[in-house]
Amino acid sequence: MTEFGLEPAFVKIDYATVFGAHTHLICTKEWLPTSITGTMGSYVNWNSVPVDAEAMIDALVAEMAPFHKDDTTITQATIFTKADEDSPSLPRAAKALTVAGTSALTSHAKAIQKTMNFRTTGIQAAKLVFLDVPHGSTDFLKEYPATWGADDNTMFDVFSDGDWAWSGRDNTQIASEVSITWNLNQQLRKQYKMA
Repeated sequence: MTEFGLEPAFVKIDYATVFGAHTHLICTKEWLPTSITGTMGSYVNWNSVPVDAEAMIDALVAEMAPFHKDDTTITQATIFTKADEDSPSLPRAAKALTVAGTSALTSHAKAIQKTMNFRTTGIQAAKLVFLDVPHGSTDFLKEYPATWGADDNTMFDVFSDGDWAWSGRDNTQIASEVSITWNLNQQLRKQYKMA
């Protein structure tokens, strides 16, 4: 049994690289079926104001694009609710996407994993994991917030923004940056027959 799960709601963002298909599972506050401007329902954000779910997803996906090469496409976003840890995840709304990566890096990306590590207001870890992304350095050293690039900082700003409803698995707001780590994903290396 895990201490924190995906309940009460999360967004599954699907993307495809030239090597394989991957997903992000990102927790949110409680989902509401009433839409505001889009067609995917809504949330009450961290500032206690209703916010449109589709607008929130579009804003985050736009900031994911710079991490991916132009041969990667973010293809779909699906909102799920989950009553408790033992309940099934129920799909509630979905949107097809065609957001291509915009990274200008031409370096190797196959099986490279970028993990953005954060801390929530509940002092718990949260992260965003990107697979098959290019790495501009020749090393895999940990990057601390003082050396993050503009795209990294913008991603943090959107992910932690109180005007949205993204959360950690402890159901609290994303509060601070911790680090970015890089590695060769061994599971993908096996899947891609690289090892």
